[in-house]
Amino acid sequence: MMNHMEATLNKETIERIDALKKIVDKKGVVKEEVVKHLSELRPFLIEQNEPLLTRVARLTAEYVEEHGYFDLNLLADEDEEGNIEEEIDMEGEDSFNESKENFLYLLDLMQHPDNQLNKEELTRVKFLYLDRDLF
Repeated sequence: MMNHMEATLNKETIERIDALKKIVDKKGVVKEEVVKHLSELRPFLIEQNEPLLTRVARLTAEYVEEHGYFDLNLLADEDEEGNIEEEIDMEGEDSFNESKENFLYLLDLMQHPDNQLNKEELTRVKFLYLDRDLF
């Protein structure tokens, strides 16, 4: 007997996320490209009944649109006190790569929304946006 698992994303949606990954991997987080691709991705996420992904895609697009960059440090390690540096220093010399790696990580999470840890991380991302009062 099979366990009832949540549906994963369909092939076309995964291919769209892959296409965005390739662009970001090559060029970094380019505002126009990222906003366009995330906006085009949203109807597919809505169609597949993925409200969390739909929301994260929208918030990410709005954030990049507004700021011109992506500075959520999702890969940050906790310091001794358990605090996490949630922003990438966009003035830092490695900010291009850090921004790129964190954005690619976000896209990886989005490709596997059925994974419980990914779901928790995507929820954290949603609240990072909302807590910053950016909109």
